[in-house]
Amino acid sequence: MHNILIVDDEPLILEGLRSVIEWEKYGLRIAGQASNGEEALEFLRNHNEGIDILITDITMPKLTGLELIQQIKVFDSKMRFIILSGYEQFEYLKAGMSLGIENYILKPINIHELESTIEQIVEVLNQEDVEQFHAKEDWQVLRNNILNRWVTGNIGRQELQHRSKVLNISLDCSFFTVAAIRLITEQDDDEGQDKLHRNQLMDECYRIAVKSLEQLGTVIVFIDMEGDLVLIIAERAEAENKEELYCVLEQVQCEIMHELEKSVWITIGSKEHAFQEVPNSYKKAKSLYVDHLMLPGYPIIDVEQLSKMVLHEEKLEIDYEEFTKLLLSGDREATNQFIAETFEKLFGCGMITRIDNYNVAIELMLIAKKMEKNSNFSAVFNPLLRIHTIEQLVHHVQESVKETLDQLSLVNDELSPNMRYMVDQVSKHYREELSLKTLSQRMEMHPNYLGQLFQKEMGRSFSDYVNQFRIEKARQLLLQTTLLTNEIAAEVGYPDPAYFYRQFKKSVGVSPTELRNMYKKARS
Repeated sequence: MHNILIVDDEPLILEGLRSVIEWEKYGLRIAGQASNGEEALEFLRNHNEGIDILITDITMPKLTGLELIQQIKVFDSKMRFIILSGYEQFEYLKAGMSLGIENYILKPINIHELESTIEQIVEVLNQEDVEQFHAKEDWQVLRNNILNRWVTGNIGRQELQHRSKVLNISLDCSFFTVAAIRLITEQDDDEGQDKLHRNQLMDECYRIAVKSLEQLGTVIVFIDMEGDLVLIIAERAEAENKEELYCVLEQVQCEIMHELEKSVWITIGSKEHAFQEVPNSYKKAKSLYVDHLMLPGYPIIDVEQLSKMVLHEEKLEIDYEEFTKLLLSGDREATNQFIAETFEKLFGCGMITRIDNYNVAIELMLIAKKMEKNSNFSAVFNPLLRIHTIEQLVHHVQESVKETLDQLSLVNDELSPNMRYMVDQVSKHYREELSLKTLSQRMEMHPNYLGQLFQKEMGRSFSDYVNQFRIEKARQLLLQTTLLTNEIAAEVGYPDPAYFYRQFKKSVGVSPTELRNMYKKARS
């Protein structure tokens, strides 16, 4: 929870700001209020908890809003500031920018503008690299705020036009195209020092891009809230300029690979006819990261060129039976070759979407995992959230299958024919009613004795094994389909959705809905 201090000499403003916005929705609470600058400073000196955001009037007795901010910055360099004013004066705005304000809002207060600014600040505060963000030049704080709100559609036309003049952002063009540049790392770990290092690399990417893009004319460059480099290319003429754009972007790509020894993935959104439509282009450029995997050779993916691609008419047939035979034979080299050739065929057929490749990858890994004694299906799904390239996906499948072959080589001879039969029955009939009683009738064995054999050989009870198998199937459906939770419950053998919900949360640690939302958030 972040703290806010409100400073204004008008009681109605103080009272109104408390009630007009649902502060808790943004993870905020109003820690206090003051009627002038001196009172605000006294509050800050005596308040035990830190204040994250200060909302202050600019003209007050004893101490103005700007003077208050100047004094606060002496002892608190991290606090965020929003200025309120009864009238617009360019000198005040420029002075506020030099102090690193987030926004300059006129009275009567535009609630939508205030909420948008608050939301943007909270997103930044929640990042672990707040210190690095504050170390940038003060004017860039306001610039990045405005640009992020522009591309996400969270700023009004009038406010954007005014801020663009102050920040020297050109809106006086007829056409706008957004391109995005994402840094690809071997391990997509955003924790601690790894995140700090990634941010440093992105700053270097920014420097390289700005230098290389000078020849294109009007290009606005900034880093968005997801840590991607965003380029807004503005053109005055309608004539297509894609060849030159491709050439320059490929140059940026080569420069980054040469200087930083890192690969970058570049996507291009649609060409829009007005600055108000920039969010459409941005959304399409970013969606390509969600819908596709990076191809060998790191080609630029253009949403407009993508629609012109024609898939080969023949349907790709994957011989999963042959793959199963290779697994049973234990031939590691042939298995790895089969996996690599399968994805080469996918690429050859024009099937470059993420879901096409994921479906095949998951099918291959599940075939393998079902052969293990104690399958860990999380090892199949969890890494997919951090995979961005075809090479990474092929490596993940090969490593997953290698683990299976390692286990099979250890336990393959330990399973009795009876256990092999029972495991096979679960794999084929998990949607149906399954119990030791029904299987014992087919196997002509006493259910108690059969249960003891299963516990001894498999290390768990038969009911636990069936339940875990069904839960993992449900996890796959949650992440790869749009089926409702009750539909998934029925699909994996739970006629009672409430019972399925309890079993899933008990096994996975989160509810089905929470898992699906986590997956969607990670993909976006």
